[in-house]
Amino acid sequence: MTQYLLNDSKKSKLIVAALWFIYAASYFIRTCYAASIAAIVSDGTFNKSSIGLVGTSFFICYATGQLISGLLGDRVNPFFMIIFGAVSGSLCCFLMPAAKSIGFMILIWGANGFFQSMLWSPILRIFSETIDKRLQKKAILNISLSLPVGTILAYLSSTILLKHYSWQHVFVCGGMVFLSAALFIITVTISVKNGIEVKPVLTDKRINTPIKSDEKNSIFTLGLLSGLFIIMLPSFLHGMMRDGITNWVPTMISEIYGISPSFSVFLTIALPILNAFGAYAAVPLYKKFGENEMKTAGVFAMLSLAPLLLLIFIGKLSVYIIIILLALTTSIMYALNYLIISLVPVHFAGSSKTSSVSGILNSAAHIGCALSSYGFGAVSEKFGWKAVIVIWIISAFLTSLFSFLGDRKWSVFIKSN
Repeated sequence: MTQYLLNDSKKSKLIVAALWFIYAASYFIRTCYAASIAAIVSDGTFNKSSIGLVGTSFFICYATGQLISGLLGDRVNPFFMIIFGAVSGSLCCFLMPAAKSIGFMILIWGANGFFQSMLWSPILRIFSETIDKRLQKKAILNISLSLPVGTILAYLSSTILLKHYSWQHVFVCGGMVFLSAALFIITVTISVKNGIEVKPVLTDKRINTPIKSDEKNSIFTLGLLSGLFIIMLPSFLHGMMRDGITNWVPTMISEIYGISPSFSVFLTIALPILNAFGAYAAVPLYKKFGENEMKTAGVFAMLSLAPLLLLIFIGKLSVYIIIILLALTTSIMYALNYLIISLVPVHFAGSSKTSSVSGILNSAAHIGCALSSYGFGAVSEKFGWKAVIVIWIISAFLTSLFSFLGDRKWSVFIKSN
């Protein structure tokens, strides 16, 4: 394996900015799809179950790609992976307006999911390995802000485009944003290339033994010791809720309250605005619990039950109150995303397994996303939206339960790491 080291603070900040932009752009184009669902269903192009399959194809390919990218991300140049994934993903966006059948749309958006899976694991590897160590924790926290920012900008753009043009224009806009981000990171990579030291990894810093000959360094053994395989369950459940709620809220609001798709998308902007504070809200509690990710995640998942239980009264409460309750729920899911997806893998940096662990946890989260993309739409068609809310409540409780169960091994692991 090879490490890419950069001790220059200014160049490190430039890399952090470029990676922030690329990840915000990736969520921009994801949200372009979510924001378009209500319009696509409304104009009769496809029904909810069919369009849900498109989102499912994205998340299945993303989850599969995360496993591949996670393993590759510890072995190949992470900058190359990010650039290739971003350029290819932007091309998929440009192809979406040409899709005349659900099969073609599933194929294109599934490919986009695979290409986008090449982003997060190498990004986290660069943060934990390449940039100036003094910037590491702040960079990981701040990139969490790129998710809601990308989402907010996508919702605002989609609101305008859906009002004056069509859903096809939303995807063209997404492609232009993603391609711009790809060109920016290409420029940054070229400019900092001379300052990066390429260094082979000879030993495991955590246990100070040769990597190839020590079984303690295997991902399976580390998974057993750390409780990683239990942590995959809250990762799966929070992913199902995080993107599932975000994807279906505009359609749910439109159907229950009878408002236009464009206005329902505009109202849903409240979700990412509060989501922006989710990761930052986790920091005080995270420090209080001794920087223990799973104990903090268990508490946050339990807190999400309060707004979720009130959602049972959807249709009776004002649409604005419902939006606030949904925003509170998703902001907690983004706090969980920061704790599980962003922070947990960093503890494996000493074993050179940051990218692999990131890929495993992200894959689990996006299997949940895949299930929610089709499942929530199908459940709502057959049983109504209240049945979907009940599923959210059960999922939140199980997320808390498995987080606390995973903490038994995790607490021991992080103390010895």
